[in-house]
Amino acid sequence: MTIRSYALNGVIQRRGGLALLDENLIARLVQRGVATETFRRLTPDKKERLYHTTIELFGEYGYDGLSVDRICRLAGISKGSFFQYFASKSHLLEFDLLVLDERLGRWVGSIKVAEKAALARDRLVGLYRSVATQTELLPGEQKFYLFVTDAVAHAGIELEGIDPARHFHDCVTEIIRRGVQTGEVRGDLDAESTAYLVSLVIDGLIRAKYSQREIAHPDLKDRLASLLFDGLKA
Repeated sequence: MTIRSYALNGVIQRRGGLALLDENLIARLVQRGVATETFRRLTPDKKERLYHTTIELFGEYGYDGLSVDRICRLAGISKGSFFQYFASKSHLLEFDLLVLDERLGRWVGSIKVAEKAALARDRLVGLYRSVATQTELLPGEQKFYLFVTDAVAHAGIELEGIDPARHFHDCVTEIIRRGVQTGEVRGDLDAESTAYLVSLVIDGLIRAKYSQREIAHPDLKDRLASLLFDGLKA
């Protein structure tokens, strides 16, 4: 099964600790055949509740381990209602994934706008703190993020053009490029390679935080900063 990415440009807002799905986003997903018109006509609360419930279920059971019957039982809907909302379980996964992907894009964009630090070192630290330690993602969204960036590949699902982690990676790349240009980041390494390596480290730290694993080398962030900023300049 292949899930393709779309440019949705939707907005997800906060209300009472939940992410409120924008109706324009839902309408575009209906037009793409990801969800049905029947789903679109549900009340915002019902759509919101189904989104949060199902991302938690995918994060907990994976794709193969989550049957439609289990989804219906735990989400409190009938099997008939499920197929009135989505053509299949894969359509539901596609819906959840694209909603989260758009949310991540908007969130990282807001982090970049709010960041006032001028130095690359401070901007990287700010990004990590915003994403990992002061995250806006709810626990269910964190587990779903881990699922779609790792375990989903083992379910035989190909995410064509969709990589939710790219929002973080792109932000890191922008910071590193600017740091190299200003001479703050060591320039004896290729900027793209440096950004890739930094992204891998930050991604690992984020994943450890979201999965509540203890970091093997808690001073890794400091070591990385020393490598980037205190190493020999070109």
